[in-house]
Amino acid sequence: MFQAGCQETSEDAAAPDGGTTARRAPLRVGERAPDYAVATLAGDSLVIGPSNSVVLLNVWATWCASCKEEFAHMDTLLARHANDGLRVVAVSIDAGDRALVERTIAEYAATFEVAHDPDGTIEARFPALGVPASYLIDRAGVLRWRHVGVLPPAVDSVVAAVLALEAGAR
Repeated sequence: MFQAGCQETSEDAAAPDGGTTARRAPLRVGERAPDYAVATLAGDSLVIGPSNSVVLLNVWATWCASCKEEFAHMDTLLARHANDGLRVVAVSIDAGDRALVERTIAEYAATFEVAHDPDGTIEARFPALGVPASYLIDRAGVLRWRHVGVLPPAVDSVVAAVLALEAGAR
């Protein structure tokens, strides 16, 4: 068993049909991030893939204390870098309806985009060994950084470096 963030997992994961299937290997930095689409809590369409923004994608759950600890940090990153083209997106993997997700986001007054994925599609596309898990994806849709666990303070420098590279490439 592996422990990362708030979720304990094994190398095998339950398949949607209740069977067991081998867990996909985590994405590697430099690989193209998989396309992913879901509706935000606000009802907007959220698409991860090549875009006009650098995206910090965070996978979280309401039952994960570490996940909620990093909300303020994600809000700070968004405020600091939004004008440079950063988009912060948090996708909840909570089972059931989205009411608990909505209450949690309201309680923490989060300003970033939030979606709810109770079917676990994001976990299949962005496999990790727990939550929170974060992925920094450039405008071309390439994974530039990933981290499982609470965002480290160095993430601000990583975001700034990717945004600077993106600005220089234009």
